[in-house]
Amino acid sequence: LGLITGFFLAALLAAIMSTVSSQLLVSSSSLAEDFYKLVLNRGASEKTLVAIGRISVVAVGAVAALIAGDPESEVLDLVANAWAGFGAAFGPLVILSLTWPRMNGAGAVAGLVVGAATVGLWIFTGLKAATGVYEIIPGFVLAWLAIYVVSLATKDRGEFRSTISAPAE
Repeated sequence: LGLITGFFLAALLAAIMSTVSSQLLVSSSSLAEDFYKLVLNRGASEKTLVAIGRISVVAVGAVAALIAGDPESEVLDLVANAWAGFGAAFGPLVILSLTWPRMNGAGAVAGLVVGAATVGLWIFTGLKAATGVYEIIPGFVLAWLAIYVVSLATKDRGEFRSTISAPAE
């Protein structure tokens, strides 16, 4: 059991480290190329940009460590809220676009808006705290219903039909 747990923890840490290193590289590149070179010094040499990139990695890492070290930090809650918003907005849309040929563009837009709005309202009105229900659940359900109802109520123009999933008319 300990060996299996160790493998799972190693896999988890590998995924975390991969994500963190990617985010550090993207942020340092963005700060060096998109901010320093475009805003502060248009004629910056490659050597200067490499130095700015390295300084950026240290600075971003230090800020991340400070945020992670704060027990009152709400970064995890922010990430959970963002995941709920994306999941509720895009989850039903992806599933229904792959499985239900009647879904149309109006239904897709309705699902995106209703899913994201439901998550936002669930969080900001205090329903999450009052009910203890994770906001992705009502957002997902209401987005699914919005896609279904609006798709049936509007004309199907075949936006989501492909030659593979549906026969040509």
